[in-house]
Amino acid sequence: MAQFFKPKGRKKSTSNYVLTGTADALDHQGRGVVRLSKQGKNRVYFVPQVLPGETAQFKVTGQQNTELLARQNASEERRQAPCPYYEDCGGCDLQHINETHQRRHKQQVVTELFAKMAGVRDELPWHETLIADDWQYRRKARLAIYQRNTAEPMRLGFRAHSSKHIVDIPQCVVLDSALNRVLDDLRSILYEAQIGPKLGHIELIKARDVHLCLRITQSLSSEQEKCLRAFSSDSQCTLWLDDGQQITSLAEDVVCFDETIDGDRLVFMPGNFIQVNAKVNQQMVKQALNWLAPQAEDEILDLFAGIGNFTLPLARRVKSVTAVEGVSAMTTQLAANAAAADLSNVHAQTFDLSTDQVSRLLKKGFQRVLLDPARAGAEKVCQGIAQLEADKQPVQIVYVSCSPDTLARDSRWLLDNGYEITHISLVDMFVQTHHIETMVSFKKVV
Repeated sequence: MAQFFKPKGRKKSTSNYVLTGTADALDHQGRGVVRLSKQGKNRVYFVPQVLPGETAQFKVTGQQNTELLARQNASEERRQAPCPYYEDCGGCDLQHINETHQRRHKQQVVTELFAKMAGVRDELPWHETLIADDWQYRRKARLAIYQRNTAEPMRLGFRAHSSKHIVDIPQCVVLDSALNRVLDDLRSILYEAQIGPKLGHIELIKARDVHLCLRITQSLSSEQEKCLRAFSSDSQCTLWLDDGQQITSLAEDVVCFDETIDGDRLVFMPGNFIQVNAKVNQQMVKQALNWLAPQAEDEILDLFAGIGNFTLPLARRVKSVTAVEGVSAMTTQLAANAAAADLSNVHAQTFDLSTDQVSRLLKKGFQRVLLDPARAGAEKVCQGIAQLEADKQPVQIVYVSCSPDTLARDSRWLLDNGYEITHISLVDMFVQTHHIETMVSFKKVV
């Protein structure tokens, strides 16, 4: 048998000692930063749910990671978290700070990352943060479920912080009210019909209607399917079953769909990516159009296009849109959505945007480019744009990011190669959590 060299992995720390210290800042995940001197060496620890100025006792669980044991005082910025499950649930991590302070912290994180990773020393041209509801905004969520057998109680909720343990949650304060309304009945039917042990997770979706997708790990009996159909009818929601191979609906002629700012349908399947905050998403699309400033004769490149969230609105305003997505199933859905909207100027294609081959796509020449990548960012795209001949570079780029560190990293390619930032704003898509969405507009310097 062939053998290959494999470097030794880092040993996981088994340290579980207890320390006490005072936080002097927050890190990008909203954890308190505690700096201590130990044996002549300066150490930094990140303590969850601790604010600057608060002294905490914590257990060290890794090289820098910790578990909060107790706080000795409370910052003036601290508030009582509105959710009764907050201390245990891993879904939210900033409820102990009011929304104004949350947004101020997120903007500071982005500013610091741009200074550190993109070399931006001047003040960023910040625009007003895009906001909507602070609570009951989340229209898509995945619930974990566990029930070993029908003789044991069922746990249905979100996982605890840094744990596989499921925190049983009857109602969620950030979940759309329409989804919260079906939770009690869903819990009851799963328990009564003894379906819990046959499930892996449950996806909740509020688009035009309520949709629930059950991940099935064992086949359901005909009686169990009958119970689910009755629940679906009584609760006025659509049930989907995912067996790991395909997703099917228990009802006929139903679709999940969202609507663009122009009223076009964006049909999608459970499991497809959609923005979780519908109201903020609408503002984000409008702002992207405003910043990109598309002209009627423009040929625009929309990268990481998904099911067409930005593509369809752009296509209604320009000569053509080349929409590129890495997942072929979503490319197919995007093309179908464009066809249903009678937008023949959309050219959808599947392409791996994480490779050097992206340069072939960019060389075709586009006046304007929109990027909406996942957390890994779009470094190959930004590197490819930077390496184009000056007359081939797009005049305007709008980058929508869900990860400020990869955004700052990618931005350096543009800022060092003929672009300047004209607009930047937070998009508070995930209120009560540390997750940061940002929009940046880059303009080619003539």
